[in-house]
Amino acid sequence: MRKYSLAVIALAMCLSLFMYPKTYALVREGVLDAGVAVWMSLSSRDGARAAAARDGRTRVVFMFDDGWESVYRTAYPLLKRYGCRGSVGMICGMARQEGYMRYAQLAVLYMDGWDILNHSYSHAPNMYERSEELLRDFQRARDWLEHKGFSEGMDMAIVPYGECNPYLIRLLMINGYHSVRTSDNILLFSGDDADYYHVKTIHMETDLSVEAVKEQLAEGRREERDILLNLHKLAEGADPANMTYSPQKLEELLAYLKENEAVFEVVTYTELLER
Repeated sequence: MRKYSLAVIALAMCLSLFMYPKTYALVREGVLDAGVAVWMSLSSRDGARAAAARDGRTRVVFMFDDGWESVYRTAYPLLKRYGCRGSVGMICGMARQEGYMRYAQLAVLYMDGWDILNHSYSHAPNMYERSEELLRDFQRARDWLEHKGFSEGMDMAIVPYGECNPYLIRLLMINGYHSVRTSDNILLFSGDDADYYHVKTIHMETDLSVEAVKEQLAEGRREERDILLNLHKLAEGADPANMTYSPQKLEELLAYLKENEAVFEVVTYTELLER
């Protein structure tokens, strides 16, 4: 009788799998996430290092905004091949959405010394005049990052769409954030003070050639400014937003920086801002 009951239960579970696939997918995702969290808690983070003393080299950051899956599948192995690490501005609410990185993929990057930074939870449009609402979105993302074990970059805000209301800056300072990055500038917070970190931002749009990037790298060096290369998706061809960048061109740039490592040093965002 007991064997019969177990068979009925097993059959019912199999049938429900077909009747409620989304529920089982969520359960499966939850179990996998729990496993990743345990792995992160038992492992040490590789590659994380304090900022070295300045040696005259121009620092270069590879910043990948939004958290597209192509960063894990394409950019990560490319950068690793050249001994480099990048930084991800993650839209935390997209971590289970199609085309974006999953928790496990973000964890692999983080444990290998990459930055996972706070690019808000929902990346909602038209938030410039809604500073308090945007702060709540950053707070929700910060809670998510802390809960998932990405504590190092949770207080480094990256503003959706790059525009920052001065009132938002004050709110972020009051709420203990370390910095905020707009489309072209970085502000560092210390107590009641906010100081500009004068970085040169190069927006890596689809049609931007490798030669043009090299020219801007040289210009940044002449101006004695560190450089942030701002990327999104990695793929051949264009998308409607002109934000997809060619893996081949990315590899050419990595090779160029490697050949010129006497004057350029690739660092993560947290290493750049370490004081």
